[in-house]
Amino acid sequence: MMEVTELTRRLLNVLMAAVCACAIATGVSSPAGAAAPEPEIIPIDLIQAGSYTAATRDAIKIWNQAVPQIKFVEQSTPAALRVQAYTSTIGTSSHSALRGLGRGSVFLETGDAKIYRPTRVVVHELGHILSLADLGPGSLCSKIMSGAWAGSECLNDHPDSEETAAVAAFFATHNVGDPVPGWGSLSRG
Repeated sequence: MMEVTELTRRLLNVLMAAVCACAIATGVSSPAGAAAPEPEIIPIDLIQAGSYTAATRDAIKIWNQAVPQIKFVEQSTPAALRVQAYTSTIGTSSHSALRGLGRGSVFLETGDAKIYRPTRVVVHELGHILSLADLGPGSLCSKIMSGAWAGSECLNDHPDSEETAAVAAFFATHNVGDPVPGWGSLSRG
């Protein structure tokens, strides 16, 4: 059974997600002095990020600004979320392995950075860690979760308002570490 404080936090998060989604849709900012609930902290380590370190730090800033309900916090020791650069014979196979919401591994193929904007690759893979699924063929460049389907000419590296609202809504009813329905520990591209 949830404690009253946990239930209150979740209800406030649901309310804040709805208010943020409405504000984004209407272009209204929050009232001055309105206190937002504390964000869910997602510890992340870049110990093995290699050539993707700068792009990952940029991606962290993008998500932290886009969704105030979450906050990636880099740490210099191993974390439940790890970013790792690697090279394969395929050359383009960045992917994520989830072990719960905000937990898992992001594997960034060094060859992808030669074809796609590195920050876009990282923002996309962190989107999986935050509960978002791939959109697939024909998806628009404006959608960060279109991934490689949008083509190498797509330089957009920011999630759109629908994607940020989906993450905010998911975090309003889930905590870091909770299972992501349909994902388990599957790897996603």
